[in-house]
Amino acid sequence: MNKKQIAITLGIMCILLTSGIIIQINTIKKNSISNNIRTSNNDLRDEVLKYKEKYEKTYTDLEEVENRLEKARQEASKNNNSFTEMEQELKSMNSLLGLTDLTGEGIIITVADNENASIKDEDLSNELVHNTDIIELVNELKNTGAEAISVNGQRVVSTTSINCVGAVITVNGEKVNSPFTILAIGNRERLNGITRPGSYIELMEESGIVIKVEKSEEVTIPKYNKVINAKYMSIKN
Repeated sequence: MNKKQIAITLGIMCILLTSGIIIQINTIKKNSISNNIRTSNNDLRDEVLKYKEKYEKTYTDLEEVENRLEKARQEASKNNNSFTEMEQELKSMNSLLGLTDLTGEGIIITVADNENASIKDEDLSNELVHNTDIIELVNELKNTGAEAISVNGQRVVSTTSINCVGAVITVNGEKVNSPFTILAIGNRERLNGITRPGSYIELMEESGIVIKVEKSEEVTIPKYNKVINAKYMSIKN
């Protein structure tokens, strides 16, 4: 074999060897890429599963928080209803006790001494307004359904006293003078029944006392401005 043939043979072998090496390298690369892809897919799958678990846990926690919030809302609503009922009951009790200002329909009674009364008159006493007259009028108003009463701005409550000290009338310990303004809240038509024939008002008018009764759509009565002291009564448990 001459040198030319040997060179050709070596060249062919080099080409074949090079081709084999290239094929081997490509195969290794493909396997490496495939393995990398597999690894990346596995890692991605693991990440997806982790986030899914986190999402499910977060969603569960959110549901629990919403349930707790709803229970809190319901409890607050119950407490609020109870508070509202108690507040209304307290207002109602204060109204009955006279501890709050009130407004409503009713009547206004103005009572005054006889302007023409004179010391020389034998029946002078009958021509002046006495505490007993005020008491009678207040009692008649109560009997005709008055829900609240005041005399010259003094609220009439369960402990109210209407007294006569010398020539001065006191209501709740406060001096009041003629003319006397008596306010009453209630059904004005029914309250106006105190002007019926034969009533105490008619008897006072016959004595010369000046009386005026007006029905009103809106009467405002002030609250009792003193302290109600209960010395002998207590709440039974």
